[in-house]
Amino acid sequence: MFRMTDAFSILRPLILASGSPRRRAFLEGMGIPFEVLPADGPEPRPIPGEDPREYTGRCAEAKARHVLASLAHRSDCPAVLSADTTVIVRDERGSDILGKPRDRDDAVAMLSRLAGRTHQVVTACCLAMDGHVERFDDVTDVTFAPWPLAMLEAYADSGDPLDKAGAYGIQDGGAFLVQTIRGSWSTVVGLPLDIVLERLLHAGVIAVKERS
Repeated sequence: MFRMTDAFSILRPLILASGSPRRRAFLEGMGIPFEVLPADGPEPRPIPGEDPREYTGRCAEAKARHVLASLAHRSDCPAVLSADTTVIVRDERGSDILGKPRDRDDAVAMLSRLAGRTHQVVTACCLAMDGHVERFDDVTDVTFAPWPLAMLEAYADSGDPLDKAGAYGIQDGGAFLVQTIRGSWSTVVGLPLDIVLERLLHAGVIAVKERS
């Protein structure tokens, strides 16, 4: 895996409020030191009529606030970065948020609904520090090829979709499902890396090392 070292200095401890190995890999690849402390509180439920982007941001903020509160005893002023990813599908059945599937059959149902259509992937992040929270997000359009049911069932049987929003991972075995994307690949994976780096720099969590 690509890794960039000695690009950034860490100015205060960074806590990643996520157990996602994909999000960890992004930060590790940029050579940014961080600790992992997943949020263990219950995830908010959507409010009827709530905008999907607003809901995703609310989930990310809840995670960041929960973890930041648990670090109140620390004197080193850590910053907490959280993220939440949802898949939004709009079709004749309406507009729905697809989270992680309950089981194999639910994964097949999700994949069948996405096949041959364009959906949106929203990854919202929250940076919390010093009692202040900042939310930001990114949206990418993803179009699936019109795969037959047998292909979708074979993918669901692999187990890969079960821990992923929308029942697929573009970075893993689910890459074959995707025909085109319009936007950020890292957003679909689970962390809009360019935006995250910009916010960490702006907030004074990291700094670019000067070259001699």
